[in-house]
Amino acid sequence: MADYSTNYHFKRRHSAGMLVKSILTAAALCMSLPLPAAEKSIWTLPGVKKMALQNNPNMYEVKARIDSAAAEVARAKSAYWPSLDLGGSVQRNRSRATRPARDYDNNTEYSLGLELSWTVFDGFQRKFERLIAEFGLESAGAAEREAQRLLLQATSAAFLSALRAQDGMAIAKEDAAFNRILLDDARKRKDGGVATLSEVLNFELQVGNAEVDFIAAEQQWKVAIIALGALLAVSRDALWEDVELQPPQAPQNLALEQSELLAFARQHRPDLQIAEYNIAMADAAIAAARSSWYPRVDFFADYGFTRQDSLHFNQNYDREVYFGLAATWNIFNGFRTSALLARAQAEREAFMKVRDELLLRLEAQIRQNYLALESSQRQLALQENILATAKKIRDLVHHEYLGGTATITRLNEVQSDVTISASARSKAYIQVFYNLEELLASSGKITEQDFLEGAD
Repeated sequence: MADYSTNYHFKRRHSAGMLVKSILTAAALCMSLPLPAAEKSIWTLPGVKKMALQNNPNMYEVKARIDSAAAEVARAKSAYWPSLDLGGSVQRNRSRATRPARDYDNNTEYSLGLELSWTVFDGFQRKFERLIAEFGLESAGAAEREAQRLLLQATSAAFLSALRAQDGMAIAKEDAAFNRILLDDARKRKDGGVATLSEVLNFELQVGNAEVDFIAAEQQWKVAIIALGALLAVSRDALWEDVELQPPQAPQNLALEQSELLAFARQHRPDLQIAEYNIAMADAAIAAARSSWYPRVDFFADYGFTRQDSLHFNQNYDREVYFGLAATWNIFNGFRTSALLARAQAEREAFMKVRDELLLRLEAQIRQNYLALESSQRQLALQENILATAKKIRDLVHHEYLGGTATITRLNEVQSDVTISASARSKAYIQVFYNLEELLASSGKITEQDFLEGAD
């Protein structure tokens, strides 16, 4: 029995040891395997616009101003309600009127009651103050849309700037890769006695130049991503290592007519709406100033108790009730009303000039951006054809060089043409979207849901 038990425990320890050994071996194997690279976040143009609207601190500030304007509207409307006050007092009196022998007549008076006051008519002052507050709320809402318009415009520009740098890195990398292929081939040919050392050094030089271009483009990429991240409220070290930009699709069938964009801007451009609300508030301020020419009528009522030397009020003897109407009409106030009226009229005139100047400026912006978009679209089509032709020529000259019918100088030239054409095509491509975003921003359509969502 003892031998069986000993053998049994030995087998359990042996099995446990083998299990631990297997686990450690598997863990070591897993540690030796290469870890998968962390996936980068893909940022699209519509995506970064949504992130900016959700995360940018300026949007929270604008929303707070809307809440403030809404509270001001509620305050203006409160003037239509009656005012009810609960009051109480304790008053110590020392009167000499009934003094028989140099003694004071001392008494304490206690009072408690409710006072009601209600403005029946104030020359429409409340009405125009309410209108001013409501126009202020509308203006705050337009200010939010204007902040969104400017934020989306800046976000688009930052995204496209970063995309241009990303394209620059890809172009430099492709240039370096092609010249490395030529360099490897030149080395093999030199070893075979066909190529010269100068050919090898030439391609080494071309690879070095491409790597320098890549470093410059990479620096621009990092700076642009930091600027874009600031607009999106995304701040962390080496953000550029975690992000990749997805180029937007070429705009097709947008049906953007210049006349429709101008009409839309006149009705919906937020800063123009703010100017219109300012004019409306000035009109209300003029009417409010004139309202002081009318009389003011208030209803008042009081229900309370007053008693001397005791807090125990008697409902029949100590109760006081009164109510009535009070009318006042200002005859002269030192020309205050005339001054307020003159100020409001001057402000209205200033707001109208601002509105007219803004209207002229935005119409010019829309016309200029519309022409720029049309021009950049034509340039992009030409640059794409130029790039395709440059690559075709490069490939032909490459075969001719390998066959000994083209010089190395000619090969360097056509490869340089490819790099220049690729950079020009990237610039034209980015310019199309930049002009499109500027056109949408200048017309106010950039905040419209259809253009905001875009095509991810």
